[in-house]
Amino acid sequence: MTKPQVVFGVAILAAVTILLTSVSNYYLIALMVCVSLFLFGMSMFLRAQFFVKSIFRSSENNVLLSFDDGPDPLNTPIVLDILKKNGATAMFFLIGKKLKGNEALIRRIHEEGHLLGSHSFSHDPKMGLWDKARTAADIEKGHEELLKIVPGAGDWYRPPFGLTNPNIAAALMKCGLKSIGWSVRSFDTVKKDPTKLLDKLTQEIKGSDIVLLHDTQDITVSLLETLILELKSRNLTLKAELN
Repeated sequence: MTKPQVVFGVAILAAVTILLTSVSNYYLIALMVCVSLFLFGMSMFLRAQFFVKSIFRSSENNVLLSFDDGPDPLNTPIVLDILKKNGATAMFFLIGKKLKGNEALIRRIHEEGHLLGSHSFSHDPKMGLWDKARTAADIEKGHEELLKIVPGAGDWYRPPFGLTNPNIAAALMKCGLKSIGWSVRSFDTVKKDPTKLLDKLTQEIKGSDIVLLHDTQDITVSLLETLILELKSRNLTLKAELN
């Protein structure tokens, strides 16, 4: 049991105690508000592993570059070219609804030694509000669409937006999927200055990190080779390996 789960258990016990001892309802309301805020925070904080256990590290002295939200018919091939040129392999988390029409690109990712994972079918920002059945259907469909193209793609999944909850946890268990997190987040979807972003990444990344990037972003493509060369100059490997 993780520390957040222990805290939650204590909060529930306190709520029951208040009910049994007939303490003012104001205290109960305040406690339930706190519990609700706590659960919301845990659902958005993947590293807490409150709802879903995830992998956050690569192998020792290795950096795993991971790319979300693809495939992108324009940028993903450029990313693959850069990785191949520099002898690096990475991990790509693909959105199911983007797979149709990009089958050859997805096979290329696999054939060049990169790991493939599912990133849900819809990547809907309201996914955390869905019921259990709809959540499971979306996650399962995203994984099935990937397996149709690459049957040996594996059983990896990255929660969109890092969002987890009991419905997502149940869906992953049903589908036999393992959640993959990250230890360094680039924020390349919001950063505008490639120089500042590159500085941020080179300062933060160290051995065994999993780095969250997006192959849909021009800024990421523009700095990727420089980042790879910098990491290799530190004698870090860049392989598609998980701890």
